[in-house]
Amino acid sequence: MNFSLLTRHRGLLALVLSIIGIALLLSVINGELKPVADIEWLDVVGEGSIGLLTLCWILVVMISRPPGKVTGLLVAGLSLFNFSALLDVFDEFTYYPPNVDWVSIVEPIPAAVGMVVMSYALYLWHQEQLALNRQLQRREMWYRAHDQIDAITQLYRAGYWRARATELQAQHVPASIVVLDINDFAQFNVRYGHAEGDRFLREISQLILMNLRAVDLACRYAGDRFVILMPDITQPDAAEFARQLECSIRHVAFKSGGQTTAIFHSVRSVCGELNQALPLAQLMTNLNRQLDQTSQQQSVA
Repeated sequence: MNFSLLTRHRGLLALVLSIIGIALLLSVINGELKPVADIEWLDVVGEGSIGLLTLCWILVVMISRPPGKVTGLLVAGLSLFNFSALLDVFDEFTYYPPNVDWVSIVEPIPAAVGMVVMSYALYLWHQEQLALNRQLQRREMWYRAHDQIDAITQLYRAGYWRARATELQAQHVPASIVVLDINDFAQFNVRYGHAEGDRFLREISQLILMNLRAVDLACRYAGDRFVILMPDITQPDAAEFARQLECSIRHVAFKSGGQTTAIFHSVRSVCGELNQALPLAQLMTNLNRQLDQTSQQQSVA
């Protein structure tokens, strides 16, 4: 877990701690301790679990999301709900005299208000998620699996791509495949270092995404090799797309470190057609072999 985001939520942390403190003060000031024999320990465990889990949810929200309207409303709603939950827990240890029984009467109100606030927050989260889905077009296809995202390029890895391609095969959806490989990338890493190599891969990934249609999927296949799945497109059209993409990458003026001199790099590509006649594994083996042969021919030339 990444707890660094907590430092950006100081205001929300103060709100959460204040609400906990107010609930505790209300019980201590207005209530009187029950005899131990009168405490229902099963209720303590059940109601205490609700309060503790709500605090855990609040923590998860704050370490998962940057500051913003949705984050603030989620934390506020959960905190109000937790206020009522904590009063419930403290009720198991105290009882209120008749002149302050208003505490028990108002106890469920914050929870109800909190649920309304969280409902509005979830509506805004839904709107936010729709916007994020649009941002992730060409990075994912139908299915989200954050554990399969490549840390360097922020594209999905080969396993995710194979799963989506297999689904297209099973649904008999015609599609083309483009496999790209960066020429002499090992030499690039030796000359400029792996950190610059990773940055170059990220730049190439962004350029690939810029050239794709909304329905296409680009993934990092392995090392400096990328694979693109293009539904409902013929192989000649995919080949033309690959040619245009090669041209775009060839004109990228990459600058390493503080240098002002541009570094130009090229890629090579092969295309294939996804069909039911040939297993996906065999098709990818053939395409990778073609790509390696192209590299050898360029080296000889």
